[in-house]
Amino acid sequence: MKTKCAYAFSLLAILLFVVACMKKLPEQTIGSNGVPFGVSVVLPRNVTNADRESAVLKESAVTVSVPAEDQLYVGRDPVPKDVVGEMVSRRLKGQAETDRIVYVAGGAFIDYGNIVGVIDKVRKEGVTRIGLLVDQQSRSGEAPSLLRVQIPAEPDSNDDLSKFKPDPLTLVVSISRDLKLQLNREPMGTATDTANLTQTLTRIFQARREQHAYKPGMETRTDVPEDERIEKTIVVKATRSIKYGDVVRLIDAIKGAGASAIILQMDDLSD
Repeated sequence: MKTKCAYAFSLLAILLFVVACMKKLPEQTIGSNGVPFGVSVVLPRNVTNADRESAVLKESAVTVSVPAEDQLYVGRDPVPKDVVGEMVSRRLKGQAETDRIVYVAGGAFIDYGNIVGVIDKVRKEGVTRIGLLVDQQSRSGEAPSLLRVQIPAEPDSNDDLSKFKPDPLTLVVSISRDLKLQLNREPMGTATDTANLTQTLTRIFQARREQHAYKPGMETRTDVPEDERIEKTIVVKATRSIKYGDVVRLIDAIKGAGASAIILQMDDLSD
């Protein structure tokens, strides 16, 4: 009888231990592409042009996770939206300017405006480079996948916009609430079929190579490969109410067309 009781007690102890471990799982949940975000995030999928970046796995990496519209984490720590900039700045402290990048793990099905709001808090701390983490299929141990984008500095209220002269080489891809695309206000199909857009961008970039249309400051930089000197910057302007995953897949298509820099427009976005 004693043996049976001892066995039952041991079994109960094991079950209690397993239950206790299971209760801790939410704090240790791994993101869907294997990156330790600290929370589970349903990342944008069907991305084919992302880059692997092992730096995301470093202890010093700064990751902001937005798994849902009412949830926000810096690393593993849940934070209110109004302090995310301060938390990011604290974690970036001491990093060289060339290393300052914030990785964003956003839920694919939340409104893009929520991601823009978070990134806007980050840019107030002087951050200009963002890595958008994506759920590109990977094997265990591989570096996470991301799309690199840039964010412009905050507009200066003292600037005289009447004297601003737009660069004639500027390319702006916009996406509306109904997912229709435009390139410099010319219709380019929809976000569900980006073939026309990517083909058009490819032709434009090829023409610029032939015409030697260089980025500002790159006209005489013969020490830089020719293709890197060509102006292939794209500005992405997206409506706040569309899903974040649709914006990421648009960025992916633009990168696949050969864009060398992708800038997210942060201001004057429609709802």
